[in-house]
Amino acid sequence: MKIAFIYIAEPYQCYHTASVASALAAIPGHDVVEYYSFPETVEHLSRIRQALDVPALPLKAFPKSLKARLLKRARRLDQERLVVLRENIAELNRYDAVVATEYTAGVLKEMGLSGPKLILLMHGAGDRYVNDEHLVREFDLTLVPGPKVEGYFQDRGLLRPETTRVVGYPKFDVFEAVQREKTISFANGRPFALYNPHYQRKLTSASGWMMPLIRGFKAQSDYNLVVAPHIKTFHRGFGIRERQLKRQRSPEVMVDTGSSAMLDMTYTSQAALYIGDVSSQVYEFLGIPRPCVFLNPRKLPWRDDPYFLHWTLGEVVEDLDDLMPAIAHAQERHALYRPAQEKLFRETFGEPLLGASQRAADAIAQFMIVA
Repeated sequence: MKIAFIYIAEPYQCYHTASVASALAAIPGHDVVEYYSFPETVEHLSRIRQALDVPALPLKAFPKSLKARLLKRARRLDQERLVVLRENIAELNRYDAVVATEYTAGVLKEMGLSGPKLILLMHGAGDRYVNDEHLVREFDLTLVPGPKVEGYFQDRGLLRPETTRVVGYPKFDVFEAVQREKTISFANGRPFALYNPHYQRKLTSASGWMMPLIRGFKAQSDYNLVVAPHIKTFHRGFGIRERQLKRQRSPEVMVDTGSSAMLDMTYTSQAALYIGDVSSQVYEFLGIPRPCVFLNPRKLPWRDDPYFLHWTLGEVVEDLDDLMPAIAHAQERHALYRPAQEKLFRETFGEPLLGASQRAADAIAQFMIVA
């Protein structure tokens, strides 16, 4: 079997998929080749393989036309992604299966992918509606992290039991291997809070609340702060946002706009407090139940909305004046939320937590036998 794993977005995809590609390549009769769009992906794949102590896999860059290169230079990355996929249909049609971790790859069949089976290794574990999730129905096999996500997509008629497998979250396997590499510490010895806003304009808390939050942390003495927005926050603006944010650095405030620590659970595993809005990274943080504070500056009507289920796991702040008091009292209020955190974490990722990479590889191999 010839299997192509495709990385069509930023290197964060490596941490969800590379361990599965390696596990599948180790099963006799499976030749795995990886394709990437972002050059930085190569470094991250190498880092993951070294941590896992597994050999490198054949790796190819997606060829890009002038149009695709110009779109990338203009930071029109969503458009560039579609152009790159369309231009490489003939190459991908050489394989028995194509494995992706992004819903966008569901357009491949419409573009002309006709020979390979199309397999989705779903990444993310949040509750947020995604505008291209309807493309899930285009995949021949979908691997999901746990029963919560499986139920969500089946209820919407996007998944069928016969083409769905619950495998867990391979990123935890990668984290288990790389977690010893870096410890986050500050000179003052205080624990740190992680601020992890999402990138979507209609949902993010960053636009109006990030700077007041940073000022609030500089004025208190309980926590340090790591500001690590979703990496897609910096798609546009030609570096202006990065430069503006980096000016906020201080002995108490660390700013990260693109390091591997944003992608590999370094911050979510070590933070004492999570502050965010709708990023699914909150579920990775809850591998160890800890206090959470969620920011709702737009006063969205979130209660009883399944897309905001994670907001039941900590205090939700809707007025800026309440922000720092909520952070100050988060630890003492955590007992109110801990049982719900533990329950929802199990429903999101299933059990056992480790071994998802091998389970996913086995599911792909078994599917290809009968496909």
